[in-house]
Amino acid sequence: MADRMKGRSVLVTGAARGIGKAIAMTMAAEGADVLVNTRNEETLENVYQEVKKVSAGGKTAKFLADVSFEDQVDRMIDHALKEFGKINVVINNAAIVPTRPVLEYDSELWDKVIRTNLYSSYYTCVRAAKEMVRAGEKGSFVNFSSIGATKPHRQLLAYDVSKGAVESLTRALALELAPFDITVNAIAPASILGPTVRAVAPEIAAARNPKDFATPITRQGTPQDVANLVLFLASPESSYITGQIIPIDGGLSAQARPVAIAPLEITPQNLKQHNI
Repeated sequence: MADRMKGRSVLVTGAARGIGKAIAMTMAAEGADVLVNTRNEETLENVYQEVKKVSAGGKTAKFLADVSFEDQVDRMIDHALKEFGKINVVINNAAIVPTRPVLEYDSELWDKVIRTNLYSSYYTCVRAAKEMVRAGEKGSFVNFSSIGATKPHRQLLAYDVSKGAVESLTRALALELAPFDITVNAIAPASILGPTVRAVAPEIAAARNPKDFATPITRQGTPQDVANLVLFLASPESSYITGQIIPIDGGLSAQARPVAIAPLEITPQNLKQHNI
């Protein structure tokens, strides 16, 4: 099937690379109208051109915006409505993942992460939901959580907290929007190749020895794996699924945690070396 999204208009935030880019290209290849968003002009133009090439009959649009700010989200959605006439699907992929020991935290970092990872999803979901309800359009929201929402990492306090809040946001929105045929779900990826997850050495990957992988499935996930799940949740095929948090992690969350990804940098033994 190559037209599951035909007639639907999709907005993808954080579409510059990796998962966001794979989602945008998959949606376009399935016939959707797709608006890609990044906050960098160069990456925006690059992904726009790539998505346009694979489009299967739908329109392609772009919008430069930092979605952690409500006024920019409003302008982006106005642009999507102007280009497509409607919005059916919003994929909230934009996020940042800065690492820092909690004892070195400050309010500036906390605010930046919470605004980017949580407020952006709130702004897009609420504004787009109003437009869908006014127009009588069915729709789908797909938000991004993380395994860290329930099994936190070291050095990712704000990130993990933001993703836990995204899960609560997802369930609350699903409850209120269900009567309007608008579904709201979140996915929780882990061990997906990208900027924060390096590829396993080819010789190790080829051997596929379970001891060399954090996940029970002895390979790393790809952005396309995630895009395939998002496609299902954004399509009419998932119209009876809402309010769910779905892991896509190769079975990682089904087992006891492997060795921590980040070391414990600040300890009683080295405290004097840090400016605490």
